This record gives sequence, structure tokens and C-alpha cells, in this order.
Amino acid sequence: MIAALERLKSAHGPAELPKELNAFGIAGGGNGGLRRLLMSHPPLDERIRVLREANLHS
Repeated sequence: MIAALERLKSAHGPAELPKELNAFGIAGGGNGGLRRLLMSHPPLDERIRVLREANLHS
């Protein structure tokens, strides 16, 4: 599973919020705030980290 997520990560760059949101004073920087709220899944880095931690504790 980790290898598959790492392949996805290398195939796709970081997602950006649409430029139209700038008009509302919403910045898409960082991994928190509105970007985090609009995500349908946790970031790939976070998912990989959790899987690695689970492997260490099993």
C-alpha cells in the first residue's frame, strides 16, 4: 500500500486551490485551513506516515 501511495505522489504534483479564491482573500498555502477543509482524503504524505507507523507497532 505504501508503494502505491508513493507512486501516486510522484505522478501528481501538489493540488492548488483555484485562483478565483484569491478574490475572497483565501490563500491556499500550507496544509491547513481551507485546503484541509476541502480535501476528500488526507494528504498522501500523511497517509504514508500513518501506514509506516502502523507497521512499526505491529
